[in-house]
Amino acid sequence: MYAPDGTLLAAVERKSLDNLASTLSDGSLAFQLQRLTELPLAAIVVEARYGALFKLEHVNGNWLADQLARLQVRYPEVQLTFADSRPHAEDWTYRFLTAALGDATGPADIAD
Repeated sequence: MYAPDGTLLAAVERKSLDNLASTLSDGSLAFQLQRLTELPLAAIVVEARYGALFKLEHVNGNWLADQLARLQVRYPEVQLTFADSRPHAEDWTYRFLTAALGDATGPADIAD
């Protein structure tokens, strides 16, 4: 998402559970996180529940969780959110980017 002045303001990387497991396993998630830290605001939203990591067949869920925790400690400026499903991830992404734009352009009226 770009700010009104044209600067890159925020980005959200959406991941399926399989994609998260794959990028954790091959190490490419660390490179993605490193690039995301260059932005003012960045997040990763996973289209699954956290507990689903432990139910994958071809990879050890405990190992994945350990790798994920290490990356979160290394890159705390990139928010990681687990959404229950793709529609919830899309909704969360929309709200995150809308809030980022609203914050960048000034105070917004927030309804209760």
